[in-house]
Order: sequence, then structure tokens, then C-alpha cells
Amino acid sequence: MMGIWRRLGAFWQGVTNGLSIGELQAAFRREARGSLAVYTAETGRDVGQEWSEHKHRGRVVFTVIRAMFNRLSPARRVLFLLAVVLALAPRTFQFQSADSHVTIDAPTDIAAVALLILLLVLELADRVGLKRDLEIARDIQSMLLPEKPPAIPGVDIAFRTKPANTVAGDYYDAFLRPAPTGSASASHLLVLVADVAGKGIPAGMLMANLQASVHVLASEPVPLHDLVPRLNRSFSWRSGNGRHFVTTFLGELDPVTHDFTWVNAGHNPPLLVRVDGTIERLVDGGLPLGMFAEARYQCGRDRLHAGDTLYIYTDGVTEAVDDHGAEYGDSRLERLAVTMAGLNAAESLSRLFTSVGQFTGAAPQSDDITCLILRVGAPDTIPIPA
Repeated sequence: MMGIWRRLGAFWQGVTNGLSIGELQAAFRREARGSLAVYTAETGRDVGQEWSEHKHRGRVVFTVIRAMFNRLSPARRVLFLLAVVLALAPRTFQFQSADSHVTIDAPTDIAAVALLILLLVLELADRVGLKRDLEIARDIQSMLLPEKPPAIPGVDIAFRTKPANTVAGDYYDAFLRPAPTGSASASHLLVLVADVAGKGIPAGMLMANLQASVHVLASEPVPLHDLVPRLNRSFSWRSGNGRHFVTTFLGELDPVTHDFTWVNAGHNPPLLVRVDGTIERLVDGGLPLGMFAEARYQCGRDRLHAGDTLYIYTDGVTEAVDDHGAEYGDSRLERLAVTMAGLNAAESLSRLFTSVGQFTGAAPQSDDITCLILRVGAPDTIPIPA
């Protein structure tokens, strides 16, 4: 008997991937809400709100079923309608003439179930194929992102992203590039965080386009105020001349003098938390990349001092919502950043993602969440990444 229970326990662990009942319930709520949003995105109605307010629940159910039906292929719609007809048809048919009476038992309910199972098998086959393609796209995308930051004495960097879907539209990077002519350093550190408009496969493809452009153009020893317009023109030409755009923050640090220049191309203004706890927002820049090929950009300049910490993030952080629709918000992020002054970049990043996760709870993630943290300190106080 104990062996049976052990096998059942192992089977259950395999089915649930080790998740607890509470975690399974939370995951089911997230997936149900996400699926409902997908099916009803084109209806123009907030069916979740209507259901919670007990408004015409029958109409809500009909709206969801119709939305699901409309997303089927024409052949599968016919299968679904045939299954519904068979399910509603009488099981017994009687034929009577003047001299005879015949009763036929037709298993219409079994036929209806068989058709629904066939429809489910077809949908699952599509989902398995799509999931395989998405996993390949995710693996390719992960290869475009840096595994670890460059080792620079006196500079501590950590980055992380949490995609809302299998393929993300957020991009982050940190690498050394040739310093512009006249610089005291041989190379400068380029850091950037970008958020492509949209989500899923289209945004992921544009993200790959941006990544390639950044690495090609940044390999030339040009100053940031020349690099960004070139990057904007390149992305604009390859993304439909303004039909697609990407908000981007690019910053360049001289690792010797700690002089920092930046361009904010329509992105969330990063937080610069000074060692004394004061907060500055880095807003100098211009329009998102790709909107207008000849857009002009303003370059900001400052110097980072020991203990200063820079938070570069996408709007998935501040616009993360809880079960009641409330946003995480800028003020909450600022308060948290001030309390993390004594932590290194990796610890700060971990605490930030924990804070956002605790705030959202079981609410579905609506956007990619990405953050890059850069902290400056004396060379003997900042660990060099392995």
C-alpha cells in the first residue's frame, strides 16, 4: 500500500511540477484571466468587470463563447456547430407507418463528444507546435542578451528581465565599446534598456533588430550624441518608417572619471539615487527610436560618485497592477530605492523584483518587467563579477 501511495505522490509531483495547492490556484487564476483577455480583446467590453458586478452574466457567457468561436478556423467552426447540433438532438427517433412502428436509438451524445474531442485534439496540436516555435524563439532571444555584466573595477552592475509572454519585447545590455576620440579612457561602458511597443513575437523580432543595430553602430568610436541619431535612423528604416518604435535609454560611463552621458529616447526616466538619498530623474533626450528618421536628441551629462546608484527600468515595473487594478507606481519604486542604498546591485535587483511580485500577487502580468541597476563605488568596495 505504501508503494502505491509513493507512486501516486510521484505522479502528482510530476503533474504539478511540485507546486502547492495555493500556487496552483494562483496560477489557474492568472491563466484564466489571461485567456479571457485574449478571447475578449476584440469585443471592446470589460467582461471581467461585468461578471464581478453581476451585470447580465448570461450575456457575458455568450460573449466569451462567441469570441472563442470566432477564433476557430472555418473547418473547426463547422465541427463545433455539428457537435452542438448532435448534443441537442433527441437520442431516440421514431418512425411510424400504417402497419409498422420503428424506434431507432441513435448515440448522438457520443457522436457530439467524439467531435468535441477531435476539435480539442486539433487545437492542442496547434498549441504544441506554436509552443515549440516560441521556445526556440525564446532560446534565440536569450542568446542576444548578456549573460553577465562586464567586469569593471569600481562599477557594480546587475540586470534581469521577466517576460509577460514566452518572447519578450524588452531589451537590456551592458558592454564596453571604443571610447570617442579625446577620451582619457580606451573604452567606455555602454548601458541601455529598451521597450519595444507591443508584445510577443512581433516585439521580439524588433528587439533582435535593435540589438544588432546597437552592437554594429556602437563598435565605432563616436560620441553618444552622434550614436543615437544613427541608431534612430537605422531602426526607423528597418521598422516601417515610424509604424513601429521603441523607447530606449542609453547611458555611457567613463570607467576612469565616472563621467556619465545619456540620451533618454522616450523612455521612463531612470532613477539616480545619490549617496545622500536624494533622487534625480534622467530626462534629457528626445522621441522614441523609430518614430521619425531625422529626429534630434539632447544629450545629458553628469558625474557619478561613490555610492550613487542608477535604476534603469521599463514601464512593466511601475505599471504592474494588483488584483484591484492599482499600479505599483513611481513613488513606491523611489521609496524602495532609497532603502536599498547599502546593498549591492544584485541584492537591490532581487529585492525590487520581490517587491513587485508581492504587490501584484495573483494578478496576471500584463507587460515585460526589466531593470538594470548600476552602482558606483571605490574599486575596493565593489566586487568584480566572476
